[in-house]
Amino acid sequence: SDSQLATILALAKLAESRDDCTGRHLERVREYSRLITQAISRLTKYTRYITPAYIKDIYLSSILHDIGKVSIPDAILLKPGRLSPEEFDIIKQHTLVGGDALTAVDAELKEQSFLTLGKEIAYYHHESWDGRGYPAGLKGEQIHIFGRITAIADVFDALLHARVYKPAWGRDEVLAYIAGERGRQFDPKLTDLLLKYGNEFIAINEKFPDETPH
Repeated sequence: SDSQLATILALAKLAESRDDCTGRHLERVREYSRLITQAISRLTKYTRYITPAYIKDIYLSSILHDIGKVSIPDAILLKPGRLSPEEFDIIKQHTLVGGDALTAVDAELKEQSFLTLGKEIAYYHHESWDGRGYPAGLKGEQIHIFGRITAIADVFDALLHARVYKPAWGRDEVLAYIAGERGRQFDPKLTDLLLKYGNEFIAINEKFPDETPH
């Protein structure tokens, strides 16, 4: 129901507010994720199983990618400087905390829902195509397609916007970075699609600007 979906968004934003209280990162990421899933559904390899219902599911579940950040101490989550290896290891735990929480909730349900895919996203949105990501070091198509989609959407948006540890990047700088990570951090097909529809991604970014802090 609409009220259930609104509650899920509210909980996801509650987790996000710890490090981005004026942002609309979640709204942008779900729009990017839907756009790229619609684009990939038009490729022959995927048309059979990326259905409209599948596209709706990623729109709903992609907002849950960072829900595990509720477990990260402020001193690390809000640190303006470079993280130590030990601190980065703690940051990495948010994938497991979020995935485990959604797995537990999903197990209570009697049927598959967007939470079933949400747990895949929470676990695997920091995996890399070349196997150098975390938490499992998965490689290529070992990574669930939703994890791969959310990964590129998440990084694209994070680079465009200022964070406590970095300034905002310009559009051309972001697109050049994404292109440079084709086949490394990101799925080559998804990279090509993001670059092909770059103007539409930028339009989404402009449609959902961060709020001005009071």
